Amino acid sequence: MQIQAAEWFMLLLVVAMPVYSLWESDKVKVAIIEGRKTKLRAYKEAIIFLWIPTSVLLALLFSGRLSPSELGLVWQGNLSNWIGAGLVLAVSAYFFYSIYALLSHPEKLDEFRDAAQNSDWMVPATSKELRWFTLGLSVSAGVCEELLFRGFIIGVLGNVFGVILSLVVGSLLFGLCHLYQGWGNVLRTAIIGLVLGIIYILTESLWVAIALHILIDVYGGFIGYALHKTKPVASEPKEAVS
Repeated sequence: MQIQAAEWFMLLLVVAMPVYSLWESDKVKVAIIEGRKTKLRAYKEAIIFLWIPTSVLLALLFSGRLSPSELGLVWQGNLSNWIGAGLVLAVSAYFFYSIYALLSHPEKLDEFRDAAQNSDWMVPATSKELRWFTLGLSVSAGVCEELLFRGFIIGVLGNVFGVILSLVVGSLLFGLCHLYQGWGNVLRTAIIGLVLGIIYILTESLWVAIALHILIDVYGGFIGYALHKTKPVASEPKEAVS
């Protein structure tokens, strides 16, 4: 099977995403910290950034150049699909219980506080930011990144380059797209991408990977919001008594 011109163009767009992230590096982070950009604006820009290449992919899909089955968008109702659905339910239950437990015992959030310092600049701190992060950015990331890095890279190009190579390359590109979170998170995100890719392959459904991706991001947003709401307020130094 040979790659068609439209698929080469789509691949170029996907590769351009981490290249752009490398060029941007920590500019967004610095702008938010310095107050030159709000988190809401950063969320909206990220949503647009994700949907530009995804719109091209969807255009190829609706024009018939790519099929839903190639992207893993056909629910076959087989055992693999239903195991994937069960996994989504199990992860949903775990995240729901975890958030409930943390909100019931705020002191447990201290365990997350140190680990979350590097991402404090990007997680939602207000209810409006939380809505945009969960319903806007998290859903967009789950849909767009899975379509691009799993559905297209693995589902379509895997037929040409092999599933294993496509899985590894897709995971690396996915990780590099998150360079704005720091190099440490690039590795962590690449590993998450690798796991999502394996789940996609084993369950034979991109819907499972999309749902899990959204759940992971929404969970992270709620944890970040809870950390902000329970952040200790530094007490002002007492005046010396003369």
